Amino acid sequence: MDANLSLFNQINSLCYWLLTESNYKSSVILDADKDSYFVRVKKGNQSLYAYQIPQFSKKNPRFLNFELTAVVNSLLLIKDTVMQRRYESA
Repeated sequence: MDANLSLFNQINSLCYWLLTESNYKSSVILDADKDSYFVRVKKGNQSLYAYQIPQFSKKNPRFLNFELTAVVNSLLLIKDTVMQRRYESA
């Protein structure tokens, strides 16, 4: 579970970075009523990335780790793209 907690922290940090350092909007929603975890990144009205993990609390920890790692990798790719565009425009 420590590995998953680290991934949650990375997701939150990357989403916060996107909010404060770019013109992207990001949101992370943990919905206990629906038992789901949802991450979204938007630029204006266009959704660039969205991922939902349904039945969050019932997931096999290894599979959950795989899904969270995929979310982190996707967010890192978006961050790298933002940084590359910033570098090219400077």
